[in-house]
Amino acid sequence: MKTLIFDIWGDFGHFKKFYTTSSPLTFSVPPPTAIYGILGAILGLSKNDYLNHINGRTTKAAIQILKPVKKTRITLNLIDTKNSGSFHLIKTRTQIKTEFLKNPAYRLFVNMENDNLFDQLITKVKNKENHYTVSLGLANLLANFRFVDLLSAIPLKSSNKVETTILAENIDEIEIKEGKKYFKEKLPIDMNPDREPLSYKDVVMELNGNSLEGRFKNCYKVGDSIISFL
Repeated sequence: MKTLIFDIWGDFGHFKKFYTTSSPLTFSVPPPTAIYGILGAILGLSKNDYLNHINGRTTKAAIQILKPVKKTRITLNLIDTKNSGSFHLIKTRTQIKTEFLKNPAYRLFVNMENDNLFDQLITKVKNKENHYTVSLGLANLLANFRFVDLLSAIPLKSSNKVETTILAENIDEIEIKEGKKYFKEKLPIDMNPDREPLSYKDVVMELNGNSLEGRFKNCYKVGDSIISFL
């Protein structure tokens, strides 16, 4: 299975957790639903159309943490632009404390069923081209990306190590090692074109970017790396 590998990073990121409202919290990694949006932005697919082509049934994505996950909280001063007429008349402001990822960096492993779209994606990433601005969650959190490699993903019956995040359901046993930071989050895995989540699944990761050790299934060997698609 042909797999595109590229890195993406930025100064800040925010992937809002679905159960937070007044004080938004962020996922530790971009959920697959956010990755579909990133791929759509690079390809130039509209926000109303990209989920018809890039989704959990047509696209595989694995996420490797390249830098330790760090989070910070920043108070945003939100303004009401709907009912104020002119910008200088705006009087309604709301301060919202929001959690952000600080200096996030990830390596993405991607495969797409649509060969035409996948070839376009490979070409654009290799040439560092994008149709729409790429961001890490919110529009003003600009992201950079670079091509790493294009390799074949070879399925493994089992593995004693995995270097990406992994679905909890694919863990038979995990070895807890001193000095490692283990974390589990429930991520949205798929979404329909109306932006309604179709599934959520528990994902396990090591927050410093170290590998997980134990017994795992549904893994792939990509070059020198062992990965698990979400």
